[in-house]
Amino acid sequence: MVEWVTIGNARLALGDCREVLPTLGKVGACVTDPPYGIAFESNYVAATTTAAWMRSQIASDGDCSARDAVLAWHSGDWLCFGSDKREAPAGTRGTLIWDKGPASGMGDLSFPWKGSFELIFVGGRGWSGSRDEGVIKGHWVVTRASMGRAHPNEKPVSLMEYLIGKSPARTILDPFMGSGTTGVACAKLGRSFIGIEIEPKYFDIACRRIDDAYKQADLFVAAPPEPVAKQEALL
Repeated sequence: MVEWVTIGNARLALGDCREVLPTLGKVGACVTDPPYGIAFESNYVAATTTAAWMRSQIASDGDCSARDAVLAWHSGDWLCFGSDKREAPAGTRGTLIWDKGPASGMGDLSFPWKGSFELIFVGGRGWSGSRDEGVIKGHWVVTRASMGRAHPNEKPVSLMEYLIGKSPARTILDPFMGSGTTGVACAKLGRSFIGIEIEPKYFDIACRRIDDAYKQADLFVAAPPEPVAKQEALL
């Protein structure tokens, strides 16, 4: 049973995106951070570790089937994060690199370099804007739960704002919403948002963060969000 919540101009679904997506119409752009297919588990535990996600895996992270199913369903522009340990999605037009900064990156602690970057695969022909560098810097995320981090693979809001800003789409879809960073970015940019998350604990966090973002909406957003009643016109 899929649970829907509406917050501002965001529609959020608790459920498996592979079940929810067929019920949706066409969506402008898909911007997401899907399971990387690497069976990720955050298991480095220090004396000060307080993260609730320790010793637990991301749902559907055993392979890339969830990612590939979503991108096969979506017919428009898409952008998704990923790992160099797996092949790029079919239809990838280009690959960006997010430089996570000096404080990030664990991986193999016996390897003398940190994995302090992530790949961003991009598909579709609708992306536009200034022609920037393919290595994206200056967008850092806190590394500890005690400092406010809510998800093991959380992305900075500023990074998601930057990426969404390259799309002319008025509605952004995130089928792997996690803690809701893409939805927060959409609220700040005045975009409509559809988010789907399978884990109840992260869905609740996403709802809270997106609700807070609407309560603290920027005064200088170029255009106010369309009423939810107009969703159909934006898809």
